[in-house]
Amino acid sequence: MKASTTRSVEQSLQRLGQWLAAAGYRFVTVTPLTHQRVLARPHDPERSDLRDAFGWNRLFSKDRLPADLTPCLLDDGWLQSTATGLLQGNVRFSSLDGLLFAHSPFPTAQEDAVFFGPDTYRFASFIRHQLRMQPLPRSPRIADMGCGAGPGGLVAARAWQAQPNGCEIVLADINPRALLHATANVAVAGYRNVQCVQSDLFSNVAGRFDLIVANPPYLMDDASRTYRHGGGQFGEALSERILKESLDRLTPGGRLLLYTGSTIVEGRDAFRDSVMAYATAHDFAVHYEELDPDVFGEELQGQAYAEADRIAAVGVVVQRRAA
Repeated sequence: MKASTTRSVEQSLQRLGQWLAAAGYRFVTVTPLTHQRVLARPHDPERSDLRDAFGWNRLFSKDRLPADLTPCLLDDGWLQSTATGLLQGNVRFSSLDGLLFAHSPFPTAQEDAVFFGPDTYRFASFIRHQLRMQPLPRSPRIADMGCGAGPGGLVAARAWQAQPNGCEIVLADINPRALLHATANVAVAGYRNVQCVQSDLFSNVAGRFDLIVANPPYLMDDASRTYRHGGGQFGEALSERILKESLDRLTPGGRLLLYTGSTIVEGRDAFRDSVMAYATAHDFAVHYEELDPDVFGEELQGQAYAEADRIAAVGVVVQRRAA
């Protein structure tokens, strides 16, 4: 993306998000394979609507956008123009819980791409379910570690209260591009008490939290792309690090909600064994469950997963005991 020298790329992205929200834009982001199949269908760019433009990332005509907004988006790299005069977005917008989230365009091939997809919806459902079972305290402090576009923290705040400006939210990510998107998404949502912090987990984040949420990358990626690569033997290393570093950052009664993946080998979930042992050894209550038994099945074709039965999406709840 080429940054403009005369205006903030964040502000132009924010303006686009606000305009889409006012226009009633909605889009549910699907898996890359489904997206690829939809794009393979015949389509006339002149008939593209806003969902085509900023959901499917299809070509579209200039008259779909306000005339005063298009030049800003082109200058700041959120749009590109083709030789035929059509436009294509360098950003996608997805809807979740009545909010809009800007994230990376399709395909997400960049090393620092900002992910949003079916895993994000499962993550949000996990958060909502846990907060229904045990609501947050008054005026909670919430952190989203590895926030990406920011859905975890904002969904948690929205689940806490319909008007969530009574809580404090910290969105932290090591990826500057993620924070650019997250900052714009916060503004579009109208949330005020939010800090967006560039940080390697808690390194630049102060204090304790009533709730920490995280949906880290949990795969082994040959290109080591930030949004996919979790490290370790099967992609579990970052998830384990988040869990271990979160414990001292929880208030009495505070919880970590970790949505991640676990590779099952010969029927054994080694990540579960590690998580349960570590949390209980430190006198934290822990709950672990499979949320989806089989995700990213295509990864089993790779060498890293040659011995794996499956990759499961799992939810981990770790809670500091109340004083």
